[in-house]
Amino acid sequence: MKMKKKLASVLTVIMLACSLPWQAQAAAPIVSNKPHKAPVATPPAVSEAQPVKAVPEPVAVKADTAAKPAAVKADIAAKPAAVKADIAAKPAAEVKAPKQAKPEKKAKKAAKKKSKKTKEKQSKVQVQQSNWRLKVAQQKLQVLGFSDERPSGRMTEATSTALKSFQKQHKLKADGELNDATYHKLTWEAFAKEGIPKVKGKEIVSRAAKYKGVPYVFGGTTTKGFDCSGYVQYVFKDCKAKLPRLADEQALQGIFVTQKQLRPGDLVFFTTYAAGASHVGIYAGDGQFWSASSSKGVMLSSLKDDYWKQRYYGARRVLITNGEVYK
Repeated sequence: MKMKKKLASVLTVIMLACSLPWQAQAAAPIVSNKPHKAPVATPPAVSEAQPVKAVPEPVAVKADTAAKPAAVKADIAAKPAAVKADIAAKPAAEVKAPKQAKPEKKAKKAAKKKSKKTKEKQSKVQVQQSNWRLKVAQQKLQVLGFSDERPSGRMTEATSTALKSFQKQHKLKADGELNDATYHKLTWEAFAKEGIPKVKGKEIVSRAAKYKGVPYVFGGTTTKGFDCSGYVQYVFKDCKAKLPRLADEQALQGIFVTQKQLRPGDLVFFTTYAAGASHVGIYAGDGQFWSASSSKGVMLSSLKDDYWKQRYYGARRVLITNGEVYK
């Protein structure tokens, strides 16, 4: 009985399902085995027939735009004239004047140039003194009979040979060079032979003062007019002492002395119009000396005066009575 009831129910369901076949198909979606794609939204079509309305431009903007080209043209036209006027307004000195060095640069350049000249002058003086020392040695070798070569201030083979002979005789290192020991011994040995004996320094100074005021005459050797070396030679001659005529020859006589070692009657030398010993005077004591000045004639001057201080060359002792310096 139960089975009959179940079959009746199933049949009833099947019949109901068959009664609406088309409605179910219309409502049911189509199922595909392919993966589902989302639909692409299509933008709404814009009709070409529809005109785009122009937005009206403000009146002020139109006026400004219209005015700009004219203003730009006017500005461009005005610039060349302004540039020309500016160039014309500049002073000629500003345009054409050459560049000048700054005062500081000029001063530095001048100082550098002066320093260079001073160094060159000092170097030249050192060379001159070195040459003078050799020249003195050559003169002493002549006095002592070791050489007959004329003093030149240049080392020669004859001078070197003469020095070796002198060094051997006095038991010095015989190397033919003019070292301090050789120079001192050489000058003293010659001084003992050629130095002026008996005459005293005070006598020379007294006689030198006698000719105060005698005018300067270049090449003069008399009381009518003296030059510097002519005056010194004349004073010594008055005292029965002999000296060469020229200043650079007188500078080879006797022995060298420093300013501290100076005694009245010693000779002092200066570099004035020519290199080397070009002016000579007679030391009077207390830092003063007699000489024939080109500006004032025979006069007493001071070694401390800037003019003479800057030109001082050296001093020589020719009077044996003033004593020896080197033994």
